[in-house]
Amino acid sequence: MRLKILALAATAALTACASGGPRGGDNREPIRALISADALMFVGFDTDGDLRTSAAEIEAGISREFGRADSNGDGAVAPIEFQNWSNTALGGGQIGPYRLDFDRNVDNTITREEFEAEIRGRVSDYDRDEDGALSRGEFVRLIGQARAPSDRPRPTSAMRPGG
Repeated sequence: MRLKILALAATAALTACASGGPRGGDNREPIRALISADALMFVGFDTDGDLRTSAAEIEAGISREFGRADSNGDGAVAPIEFQNWSNTALGGGQIGPYRLDFDRNVDNTITREEFEAEIRGRVSDYDRDEDGALSRGEFVRLIGQARAPSDRPRPTSAMRPGG
């Protein structure tokens, strides 16, 4: 429930920030931003509340989430366990990361090593300044930014219907 509230708050905050005025010239299109479910999970790893997820908090969070995902305690995450964890920790199975992101050898079992490798890979993807920690700004991805008309690719005859 806490994660869903965080997701709603993040969406509302991003929407409010996204509509905050022009970006140069006459362009009054709002900035659109995307924050994903794994980013919300990483925000939840911030146990000291300093708005930064340290390397130690990341490691503790990975261990905690694997324990949550491995609900029967057998050291591996079966597909149904992953689905249950995804619904709880990520807000739903329709939102990535997906089971096969973790189960790279597609054997229907996610080992602790696979789980940790996927989460650490995602940390690395977000960690733009490569300091081993995650700040809030590293989670936000801008999408749909407007380009000047002259920068847009022109359709070729092969791209046009009937062309």
